[in-house]
Amino acid sequence: MNSIYTAEQVRAFEENSFIKEGDDLRAMMEAAKQSVEILNKDFSTSEFLILCGPGNNGGDGYFIGIGLSELKKRVKFLDVLDHIKKSPLCEHAFKAAKDSDFINAKTIKDISSKTVIVDAIFGIGGRIDLGSELEEILSDCNRFESKIAIDVPTGLDSNTGEISQACFNADKTITFIGLKLGQLINQGKIYSGDIVLKDLGFNMNKIVKPTVHEFSYKDIKSKLPVRIKDAHKGNHGKLLVVAGDEGYGGAGILTSEAALKTGTGLVKLLTRKSHVSPSLAKNPEVMVCGSDNAQDLEQNFLWPNVFVCGPGMFENYWSEQLLYKLITYAKKNRIPTLLDAGALRLLTKEPFTKMALPKDIILTPHPGEASSLLGITTEQIQKNRLKAVKDLHIKFGGIIVLKGHGTVIHDGKESYLCSSGGPELAVAGSGDILSGVIGSLMAQGLQPKDAAIAGVALHANAGDFFAKEMGNIGLAASELIPHIRNALN
Repeated sequence: MNSIYTAEQVRAFEENSFIKEGDDLRAMMEAAKQSVEILNKDFSTSEFLILCGPGNNGGDGYFIGIGLSELKKRVKFLDVLDHIKKSPLCEHAFKAAKDSDFINAKTIKDISSKTVIVDAIFGIGGRIDLGSELEEILSDCNRFESKIAIDVPTGLDSNTGEISQACFNADKTITFIGLKLGQLINQGKIYSGDIVLKDLGFNMNKIVKPTVHEFSYKDIKSKLPVRIKDAHKGNHGKLLVVAGDEGYGGAGILTSEAALKTGTGLVKLLTRKSHVSPSLAKNPEVMVCGSDNAQDLEQNFLWPNVFVCGPGMFENYWSEQLLYKLITYAKKNRIPTLLDAGALRLLTKEPFTKMALPKDIILTPHPGEASSLLGITTEQIQKNRLKAVKDLHIKFGGIIVLKGHGTVIHDGKESYLCSSGGPELAVAGSGDILSGVIGSLMAQGLQPKDAAIAGVALHANAGDFFAKEMGNIGLAASELIPHIRNALN
Protein backbone atom coordinates (compact mmCIF):
# COMPACT_ATOMS: atom_id res chain seq x y z
CA MET A 1 0.00 0.00 0.00
CA ASN A 2 1.10 3.56 -0.67
CA SER A 3 1.25 6.13 2.12
CA ILE A 4 -0.81 9.26 1.48
CA TYR A 5 -0.40 12.51 3.40
CA THR A 6 -2.07 15.87 3.89
CA ALA A 7 -0.30 19.04 2.82
CA GLU A 8 0.15 19.94 6.49
CA GLN A 9 1.94 16.66 7.21
CA VAL A 10 4.34 17.20 4.32
CA ARG A 11 5.09 20.78 5.37
CA ALA A 12 5.69 19.72 8.96
CA PHE A 13 8.01 16.95 7.82
CA GLU A 14 9.95 19.39 5.67
CA GLU A 15 10.32 21.82 8.56
CA ASN A 16 11.48 19.07 10.90
CA SER A 17 13.86 17.60 8.37
CA PHE A 18 15.85 19.56 5.84
CA ILE A 19 14.64 23.13 6.42
CA LYS A 20 15.77 23.25 10.05
CA GLU A 21 19.09 21.81 8.96
CA GLY A 22 19.51 24.57 6.40
CA ASP A 23 19.45 21.96 3.67
CA ASP A 24 16.44 23.32 1.79
CA LEU A 25 18.53 24.51 -1.16
CA ARG A 26 20.06 21.06 -1.57
CA ALA A 27 16.58 19.52 -1.51
CA MET A 28 15.41 21.98 -4.18
CA MET A 29 18.40 21.23 -6.38
CA GLU A 30 17.80 17.48 -6.01
CA ALA A 31 14.11 17.88 -6.87
CA ALA A 32 15.07 19.84 -9.96
CA LYS A 33 17.72 17.30 -10.96
CA GLN A 34 15.31 14.36 -10.74
CA SER A 35 12.61 16.30 -12.58
CA VAL A 36 15.04 17.11 -15.39
CA GLU A 37 15.88 13.41 -15.73
CA ILE A 38 12.20 12.57 -16.17
CA LEU A 39 11.52 15.41 -18.60
CA ASN A 40 14.60 14.62 -20.67
CA LYS A 41 13.59 10.97 -20.91
CA ASP A 42 9.96 11.69 -21.79
CA PHE A 43 10.58 14.63 -24.16
CA SER A 44 14.01 14.19 -25.65
CA THR A 45 13.57 16.67 -28.53
CA SER A 46 11.00 19.09 -27.17
CA GLU A 47 10.90 22.76 -26.32
CA PHE A 48 9.80 23.75 -22.83
CA LEU A 49 7.86 26.63 -21.29
CA ILE A 50 8.20 26.73 -17.53
CA LEU A 51 5.70 28.71 -15.45
CA CYS A 52 7.32 29.83 -12.20
CA GLY A 53 5.47 31.27 -9.22
CA PRO A 54 6.93 33.43 -6.45
CA GLY A 55 7.37 30.63 -3.88
CA ASN A 56 9.67 27.67 -3.54
CA ASN A 57 7.82 25.77 -6.25
CA GLY A 58 8.83 28.54 -8.60
CA GLY A 59 12.41 28.01 -7.46
CA ASP A 60 12.07 24.36 -8.47
CA GLY A 61 10.91 25.54 -11.88
CA TYR A 62 13.84 27.88 -12.46
CA PHE A 63 16.37 25.18 -11.56
CA ILE A 64 14.54 22.67 -13.76
CA GLY A 65 14.79 25.11 -16.67
CA ILE A 66 18.49 25.66 -16.03
CA GLY A 67 19.05 21.90 -15.98
CA LEU A 68 17.19 21.44 -19.24
CA SER A 69 19.16 24.27 -20.84
CA GLU A 70 22.39 22.55 -19.86
CA LEU A 71 21.14 19.56 -21.85
CA LYS A 72 20.77 21.87 -24.88
CA LYS A 73 16.97 22.04 -24.63
CA ARG A 74 15.17 25.19 -25.74
CA VAL A 75 13.63 26.68 -22.61
CA LYS A 76 11.42 29.70 -22.01
CA PHE A 77 10.26 31.02 -18.63
CA LEU A 78 7.10 32.85 -17.58
CA ASP A 79 7.54 34.71 -14.30
CA VAL A 80 3.97 34.32 -13.01
CA LEU A 81 2.75 36.90 -10.47
CA ASP A 82 6.00 38.83 -10.76
CA HIS A 83 4.53 41.64 -8.67
CA ILE A 84 4.63 39.40 -5.58
CA LYS A 85 7.85 39.25 -3.58
CA LYS A 86 9.68 35.99 -4.17
CA SER A 87 10.72 33.62 -1.40
CA PRO A 88 14.46 33.63 -0.67
CA LEU A 89 14.99 30.32 -2.45
CA CYS A 90 12.92 31.38 -5.43
CA GLU A 91 14.84 34.65 -5.64
CA HIS A 92 18.11 32.71 -5.58
CA ALA A 93 16.95 30.46 -8.42
CA PHE A 94 15.48 33.39 -10.37
CA LYS A 95 18.83 35.19 -10.34
CA ALA A 96 20.56 32.02 -11.54
CA ALA A 97 18.18 31.98 -14.54
CA LYS A 98 18.20 35.74 -15.19
CA ASP A 99 19.94 35.46 -18.58
CA SER A 100 17.37 32.96 -19.88
CA ASP A 101 14.56 33.58 -22.36
CA PHE A 102 11.56 35.11 -20.53
CA ILE A 103 8.14 35.75 -22.07
CA ASN A 104 5.00 37.50 -20.85
CA ALA A 105 1.57 35.95 -20.36
CA LYS A 106 0.09 37.52 -23.49
CA THR A 107 2.47 35.61 -25.75
CA ILE A 108 1.44 32.14 -24.51
CA LYS A 109 -1.16 32.05 -27.27
CA ASP A 110 1.62 32.46 -29.85
CA ILE A 111 3.62 29.45 -28.67
CA SER A 112 3.29 26.12 -30.47
CA SER A 113 0.92 23.69 -28.76
CA LYS A 114 3.64 21.04 -29.07
CA THR A 115 5.79 22.90 -26.53
CA VAL A 116 5.92 21.09 -23.17
CA ILE A 117 4.33 23.21 -20.44
CA VAL A 118 5.78 22.79 -16.94
CA ASP A 119 3.66 24.14 -14.06
CA ALA A 120 5.86 25.32 -11.18
CA ILE A 121 3.56 28.08 -9.92
CA PHE A 122 2.29 27.05 -6.48
CA GLY A 123 2.96 23.35 -5.95
CA ILE A 124 1.67 22.07 -2.64
CA GLY A 125 0.12 25.48 -1.99
CA GLY A 126 -2.39 24.63 -4.69
CA ARG A 127 -4.64 27.68 -4.28
CA ILE A 128 -8.35 27.58 -4.99
CA ASP A 129 -8.92 31.34 -5.29
CA LEU A 130 -6.54 32.15 -8.12
CA GLY A 131 -7.85 35.37 -9.58
CA SER A 132 -8.81 36.06 -13.18
CA GLU A 133 -5.27 36.75 -14.44
CA LEU A 134 -3.92 33.36 -13.36
CA GLU A 135 -7.10 31.54 -14.40
CA GLU A 136 -6.64 32.91 -17.92
CA ILE A 137 -3.02 31.71 -17.98
CA LEU A 138 -4.05 28.22 -16.89
CA SER A 139 -6.80 28.08 -19.48
CA ASP A 140 -4.25 29.00 -22.16
CA CYS A 141 -1.87 26.32 -20.87
CA ASN A 142 -4.45 23.54 -21.00
CA ARG A 143 -4.57 23.69 -24.81
CA PHE A 144 -1.00 22.32 -24.99
CA GLU A 145 -0.46 18.68 -25.84
CA SER A 146 2.01 17.90 -23.03
CA LYS A 147 1.50 19.34 -19.54
CA ILE A 148 3.68 18.49 -16.54
CA ALA A 149 2.97 19.68 -13.00
CA ILE A 150 5.72 20.04 -10.42
CA ASP A 151 4.55 18.70 -7.04
CA VAL A 152 0.82 19.61 -7.34
CA PRO A 153 -1.08 21.16 -10.27
CA THR A 154 -1.91 24.82 -9.73
CA GLY A 155 -5.57 25.22 -8.85
CA LEU A 156 -5.83 21.84 -7.09
CA ASP A 157 -6.39 21.62 -3.34
CA SER A 158 -3.70 19.27 -2.00
CA ASN A 159 -6.02 17.85 0.65
CA THR A 160 -9.50 17.59 -0.84
CA GLY A 161 -8.96 17.23 -4.59
CA GLU A 162 -11.16 20.28 -5.13
CA ILE A 163 -10.26 22.48 -8.09
CA SER A 164 -10.54 26.20 -8.76
CA GLN A 165 -12.41 27.84 -11.61
CA ALA A 166 -9.40 26.98 -13.74
CA CYS A 167 -6.87 24.25 -12.93
CA PHE A 168 -3.70 23.06 -14.62
CA ASN A 169 -4.73 19.78 -16.24
CA ALA A 170 -1.53 17.77 -16.02
CA ASP A 171 -0.70 14.67 -18.02
CA LYS A 172 1.89 13.86 -15.39
CA THR A 173 2.72 15.21 -11.94
CA ILE A 174 6.21 14.90 -10.49
CA THR A 175 5.62 15.11 -6.76
CA PHE A 176 8.12 15.23 -3.91
CA ILE A 177 8.59 13.89 -0.37
CA GLY A 178 5.19 12.15 -0.14
CA LEU A 179 1.97 11.55 -2.07
CA LYS A 180 -0.73 14.13 -1.30
CA LEU A 181 -4.32 13.13 -0.67
CA GLY A 182 -5.75 15.72 -3.06
CA GLN A 183 -3.86 14.17 -5.96
CA LEU A 184 -5.73 10.89 -5.59
CA ILE A 185 -9.25 11.87 -4.65
CA ASN A 186 -12.13 13.63 -6.40
CA GLN A 187 -10.99 15.72 -9.38
CA GLY A 188 -7.40 15.47 -8.23
CA LYS A 189 -7.21 12.06 -9.92
CA ILE A 190 -8.13 13.70 -13.21
CA TYR A 191 -6.01 16.85 -13.02
CA SER A 192 -2.85 15.21 -11.64
CA GLY A 193 -2.54 12.68 -14.47
CA ASP A 194 0.11 10.02 -13.93
CA ILE A 195 1.89 10.63 -10.64
CA VAL A 196 5.61 10.04 -10.15
CA LEU A 197 6.83 10.24 -6.55
CA LYS A 198 10.38 11.30 -5.77
CA ASP A 199 11.01 11.18 -2.03
CA LEU A 200 14.44 12.85 -2.46
CA GLY A 201 15.95 10.34 -0.07
CA PHE A 202 14.04 11.56 3.01
CA ASN A 203 11.92 8.38 3.43
CA MET A 204 8.89 10.14 4.88
CA ASN A 205 6.82 6.98 4.46
CA LYS A 206 9.08 5.18 6.94
CA ILE A 207 8.92 7.96 9.51
CA VAL A 208 5.46 9.54 9.47
CA LYS A 209 2.16 7.71 9.87
CA PRO A 210 0.06 8.40 6.76
CA THR A 211 -3.39 9.96 6.79
CA VAL A 212 -4.59 7.41 4.24
CA HIS A 213 -3.33 4.10 2.89
CA GLU A 214 -3.80 3.79 -0.87
CA PHE A 215 -4.50 0.29 -2.14
CA SER A 216 -5.28 -1.62 -5.30
CA TYR A 217 -5.76 -5.23 -6.34
CA LYS A 218 -2.05 -6.06 -6.12
CA ASP A 219 -2.07 -5.11 -2.41
CA ILE A 220 -4.84 -7.54 -1.45
CA LYS A 221 -3.99 -10.60 -3.58
CA SER A 222 -2.20 -12.36 -0.75
CA LYS A 223 -5.18 -11.91 1.61
CA LEU A 224 -7.79 -13.52 -0.63
CA PRO A 225 -9.41 -16.82 0.43
CA VAL A 226 -7.75 -20.02 -0.74
CA ARG A 227 -9.22 -23.50 -1.10
CA ILE A 228 -7.82 -26.55 0.66
CA LYS A 229 -7.87 -29.74 -1.43
CA ASP A 230 -10.42 -31.55 0.77
CA ALA A 231 -12.72 -28.52 1.14
CA HIS A 232 -16.51 -28.83 1.15
CA LYS A 233 -19.16 -26.13 0.78
CA GLY A 234 -19.58 -25.85 4.55
CA ASN A 235 -16.02 -24.52 4.79
CA HIS A 236 -16.88 -21.46 2.74
CA GLY A 237 -19.61 -19.83 4.74
CA LYS A 238 -23.33 -19.21 4.60
CA LEU A 239 -24.50 -15.80 3.42
CA LEU A 240 -28.03 -14.50 3.75
CA VAL A 241 -28.99 -11.70 1.36
CA VAL A 242 -32.07 -9.65 2.29
CA ALA A 243 -32.93 -7.62 -0.79
CA GLY A 244 -35.41 -6.87 -3.53
CA ASP A 245 -38.60 -5.19 -2.38
CA GLU A 246 -41.52 -5.01 -4.82
CA GLY A 247 -40.35 -3.90 -8.27
CA TYR A 248 -36.63 -4.15 -7.42
CA GLY A 249 -36.01 -7.88 -7.66
CA GLY A 250 -32.91 -7.48 -9.82
CA ALA A 251 -30.95 -5.98 -6.93
CA GLY A 252 -31.29 -9.11 -4.82
CA ILE A 253 -30.54 -11.37 -7.77
CA LEU A 254 -27.36 -9.45 -8.62
CA THR A 255 -26.15 -9.39 -5.01
CA SER A 256 -26.75 -13.10 -4.42
CA GLU A 257 -25.19 -14.06 -7.77
CA ALA A 258 -22.08 -12.01 -6.97
CA ALA A 259 -21.78 -13.77 -3.62
CA LEU A 260 -22.29 -17.21 -5.16
CA LYS A 261 -19.78 -16.75 -7.95
CA THR A 262 -17.08 -15.26 -5.73
CA GLY A 263 -16.85 -18.29 -3.50
CA THR A 264 -19.52 -18.35 -0.78
CA GLY A 265 -20.37 -21.95 0.08
CA LEU A 266 -24.12 -21.40 0.49
CA VAL A 267 -26.18 -18.36 -0.47
CA LYS A 268 -29.79 -17.71 0.42
CA LEU A 269 -31.90 -14.78 -0.78
CA LEU A 270 -34.89 -13.40 1.13
CA THR A 271 -37.04 -11.34 -1.20
CA ARG A 272 -40.57 -10.60 -2.33
CA LYS A 273 -42.71 -13.52 -3.50
CA SER A 274 -42.84 -12.27 -7.09
CA HIS A 275 -39.02 -12.43 -7.37
CA VAL A 276 -38.59 -16.10 -6.45
CA SER A 277 -39.09 -17.50 -9.95
CA PRO A 278 -36.77 -14.97 -11.66
CA SER A 279 -34.07 -15.71 -9.09
CA LEU A 280 -34.33 -19.48 -9.55
CA ALA A 281 -34.31 -19.08 -13.32
CA LYS A 282 -31.15 -16.97 -13.21
CA ASN A 283 -29.29 -18.76 -10.41
CA PRO A 284 -30.78 -22.10 -9.38
CA GLU A 285 -27.80 -22.59 -7.07
CA VAL A 286 -29.04 -19.73 -4.85
CA MET A 287 -31.64 -20.78 -2.29
CA VAL A 288 -34.47 -18.27 -2.35
CA CYS A 289 -37.36 -17.65 0.01
CA GLY A 290 -40.06 -15.20 -0.93
CA SER A 291 -42.97 -13.74 0.98
CA ASP A 292 -44.94 -10.52 1.09
CA ASN A 293 -45.16 -10.90 4.85
CA ALA A 294 -41.86 -10.07 6.44
CA GLN A 295 -42.63 -12.16 9.51
CA ASP A 296 -42.64 -15.30 7.36
CA LEU A 297 -38.99 -14.72 6.49
CA GLU A 298 -37.35 -13.91 9.81
CA GLN A 299 -36.92 -17.57 10.81
CA ASN A 300 -34.14 -17.68 8.19
CA PHE A 301 -32.01 -15.39 10.36
CA LEU A 302 -30.96 -18.48 12.35
CA TRP A 303 -29.17 -19.92 9.31
CA PRO A 304 -26.22 -17.73 8.11
CA ASN A 305 -22.90 -16.56 9.47
CA VAL A 306 -23.07 -13.25 7.51
CA PHE A 307 -25.89 -10.86 6.53
CA VAL A 308 -26.10 -8.53 3.53
CA CYS A 309 -29.15 -6.30 3.55
CA GLY A 310 -30.48 -3.36 1.59
CA PRO A 311 -30.21 -3.60 -2.20
CA GLY A 312 -33.60 -2.91 -3.75
CA MET A 313 -35.23 -1.96 -0.44
CA PHE A 314 -37.05 1.27 0.30
CA GLU A 315 -39.36 2.97 2.76
CA ASN A 316 -42.31 0.61 3.21
CA TYR A 317 -43.46 -1.89 5.80
CA TRP A 318 -41.83 -5.00 4.28
CA SER A 319 -38.36 -3.44 4.08
CA GLU A 320 -38.63 -1.66 7.42
CA GLN A 321 -39.75 -4.75 9.34
CA LEU A 322 -37.08 -7.01 7.88
CA LEU A 323 -34.32 -4.47 8.52
CA TYR A 324 -35.45 -3.87 12.10
CA LYS A 325 -35.55 -7.57 12.92
CA LEU A 326 -32.24 -8.22 11.14
CA ILE A 327 -30.40 -5.48 13.03
CA THR A 328 -31.83 -6.71 16.31
CA TYR A 329 -30.79 -10.30 15.62
CA ALA A 330 -27.36 -9.42 14.24
CA LYS A 331 -26.56 -7.24 17.24
CA LYS A 332 -27.66 -9.89 19.75
CA ASN A 333 -25.81 -12.72 18.03
CA ARG A 334 -22.74 -10.82 16.77
CA ILE A 335 -23.38 -11.64 13.11
CA PRO A 336 -21.17 -9.63 10.71
CA THR A 337 -23.54 -7.48 8.65
CA LEU A 338 -23.34 -5.26 5.58
CA LEU A 339 -26.00 -2.60 4.98
CA ASP A 340 -26.33 -0.97 1.59
CA ALA A 341 -28.71 1.09 -0.55
CA GLY A 342 -32.28 1.13 0.78
CA ALA A 343 -31.22 -0.08 4.21
CA LEU A 344 -29.02 3.00 4.54
CA ARG A 345 -31.89 5.32 3.61
CA LEU A 346 -34.05 3.65 6.25
CA LEU A 347 -31.45 4.34 8.96
CA THR A 348 -32.49 8.00 8.79
CA LYS A 349 -36.11 7.12 9.65
CA GLU A 350 -37.87 6.13 12.87
CA PRO A 351 -37.40 3.75 14.65
CA PHE A 352 -33.87 3.21 13.27
CA THR A 353 -32.55 6.60 14.40
CA LYS A 354 -32.70 5.34 17.99
CA MET A 355 -31.14 1.94 17.32
CA ALA A 356 -27.52 1.11 18.01
CA LEU A 357 -26.04 -0.86 15.13
CA PRO A 358 -24.08 -4.11 15.50
CA LYS A 359 -20.40 -3.73 16.22
CA ASP A 360 -19.32 -5.84 13.23
CA ILE A 361 -21.16 -3.80 10.62
CA ILE A 362 -20.17 -2.40 7.24
CA LEU A 363 -22.05 0.50 5.68
CA THR A 364 -21.49 1.11 1.96
CA PRO A 365 -23.11 4.44 0.98
CA HIS A 366 -22.63 6.31 -2.25
CA PRO A 367 -22.40 10.13 -1.90
CA GLY A 368 -26.17 10.61 -2.13
CA GLU A 369 -26.83 8.06 0.62
CA ALA A 370 -24.01 9.55 2.70
CA SER A 371 -25.61 12.98 2.43
CA SER A 372 -28.90 11.58 3.76
CA LEU A 373 -27.13 9.81 6.62
CA LEU A 374 -25.26 12.96 7.68
CA GLY A 375 -27.98 15.47 6.85
CA ILE A 376 -25.77 17.54 4.55
CA THR A 377 -25.61 18.06 0.79
CA THR A 378 -23.96 15.71 -1.66
CA GLU A 379 -21.69 18.61 -2.66
CA GLN A 380 -20.44 18.84 0.93
CA ILE A 381 -19.75 15.10 0.96
CA GLN A 382 -17.76 15.30 -2.25
CA LYS A 383 -15.86 18.40 -1.18
CA ASN A 384 -14.20 16.49 1.66
CA ARG A 385 -14.76 12.76 1.31
CA LEU A 386 -12.24 11.86 4.02
CA LYS A 387 -14.05 14.01 6.58
CA ALA A 388 -17.39 12.57 5.48
CA VAL A 389 -16.29 8.96 5.94
CA LYS A 390 -14.93 9.76 9.41
CA ASP A 391 -18.12 11.59 10.38
CA LEU A 392 -20.16 8.58 9.27
CA HIS A 393 -18.08 6.33 11.49
CA ILE A 394 -18.53 8.66 14.45
CA LYS A 395 -22.29 8.61 13.97
CA PHE A 396 -22.84 4.92 13.14
CA GLY A 397 -19.68 3.06 14.14
CA GLY A 398 -18.44 0.04 12.21
CA ILE A 399 -16.62 0.21 8.91
CA ILE A 400 -17.66 2.84 6.39
CA VAL A 401 -17.13 2.35 2.65
CA LEU A 402 -17.85 5.66 0.92
CA LYS A 403 -18.19 4.67 -2.72
CA GLY A 404 -17.39 6.88 -5.68
CA HIS A 405 -14.48 8.25 -7.64
CA GLY A 406 -11.79 7.22 -5.19
CA THR A 407 -13.63 4.96 -2.72
CA VAL A 408 -12.64 5.72 0.89
CA ILE A 409 -12.82 3.23 3.76
CA HIS A 410 -12.57 4.11 7.45
CA ASP A 411 -12.76 1.82 10.50
CA GLY A 412 -12.27 4.36 13.27
CA LYS A 413 -8.51 3.94 13.36
CA GLU A 414 -7.21 3.92 9.81
CA SER A 415 -8.39 5.29 6.47
CA TYR A 416 -7.91 3.61 3.12
CA LEU A 417 -8.28 4.87 -0.45
CA CYS A 418 -8.80 2.85 -3.62
CA SER A 419 -7.65 5.03 -6.49
CA SER A 420 -8.33 2.44 -9.21
CA GLY A 421 -11.63 1.95 -11.01
CA GLY A 422 -13.30 4.61 -13.11
CA PRO A 423 -16.50 5.89 -14.68
CA GLU A 424 -17.32 2.50 -16.17
CA LEU A 425 -18.45 1.47 -12.66
CA ALA A 426 -21.03 4.25 -12.42
CA VAL A 427 -23.93 2.07 -13.55
CA ALA A 428 -27.06 0.64 -11.97
CA GLY A 429 -26.35 -2.53 -10.00
CA SER A 430 -22.63 -1.89 -9.56
CA GLY A 431 -23.08 -1.31 -5.83
CA ASP A 432 -25.19 -4.48 -5.53
CA ILE A 433 -22.28 -6.47 -6.97
CA LEU A 434 -19.88 -4.86 -4.48
CA SER A 435 -22.16 -5.73 -1.55
CA GLY A 436 -22.31 -9.34 -2.67
CA VAL A 437 -18.53 -9.58 -3.03
CA ILE A 438 -17.77 -8.05 0.38
CA GLY A 439 -20.39 -10.26 2.02
CA SER A 440 -18.93 -13.29 0.25
CA LEU A 441 -15.44 -12.55 1.52
CA MET A 442 -16.72 -12.18 5.08
CA ALA A 443 -18.61 -15.47 4.77
CA GLN A 444 -15.36 -17.14 3.68
CA GLY A 445 -13.60 -15.97 6.81
CA LEU A 446 -12.12 -12.53 6.16
CA GLN A 447 -12.51 -9.98 8.92
CA PRO A 448 -14.92 -7.16 8.03
CA LYS A 449 -12.22 -4.56 7.38
CA ASP A 450 -10.15 -6.92 5.25
CA ALA A 451 -13.27 -8.00 3.36
CA ALA A 452 -14.23 -4.38 2.68
CA ILE A 453 -10.76 -3.48 1.37
CA ALA A 454 -10.43 -6.64 -0.72
CA GLY A 455 -13.97 -6.35 -2.09
CA VAL A 456 -13.46 -2.75 -3.17
CA ALA A 457 -10.13 -3.63 -4.79
CA LEU A 458 -11.59 -6.59 -6.69
CA HIS A 459 -14.58 -4.52 -7.84
CA ALA A 460 -12.36 -1.66 -9.04
CA ASN A 461 -9.95 -4.05 -10.73
CA ALA A 462 -12.85 -5.60 -12.64
CA GLY A 463 -13.89 -2.13 -13.79
CA ASP A 464 -10.36 -1.40 -14.97
CA PHE A 465 -10.26 -4.70 -16.86
CA PHE A 466 -13.55 -3.95 -18.61
CA ALA A 467 -12.42 -0.42 -19.48
CA LYS A 468 -9.16 -1.70 -20.95
CA GLU A 469 -10.96 -4.34 -22.97
CA MET A 470 -14.09 -2.44 -24.02
CA GLY A 471 -13.93 1.20 -22.89
CA ASN A 472 -15.78 3.17 -20.22
CA ILE A 473 -19.24 2.99 -21.76
CA GLY A 474 -21.84 0.23 -21.70
CA LEU A 475 -20.88 -1.93 -18.72
CA ALA A 476 -23.74 -4.03 -17.34
CA ALA A 477 -23.09 -4.63 -13.65
CA SER A 478 -23.33 -8.42 -13.96
CA GLU A 479 -20.38 -8.32 -16.38
CA LEU A 480 -18.13 -7.48 -13.42
CA ILE A 481 -18.68 -10.90 -11.86
CA PRO A 482 -16.55 -12.99 -14.30
CA HIS A 483 -13.67 -10.51 -13.98
CA ILE A 484 -13.84 -10.63 -10.17
CA ARG A 485 -13.97 -14.43 -10.24
CA ASN A 486 -10.91 -14.54 -12.50
CA ALA A 487 -9.02 -12.27 -10.11
CA LEU A 488 -9.95 -14.48 -7.16
CA ASN A 489 -8.55 -17.47 -8.98
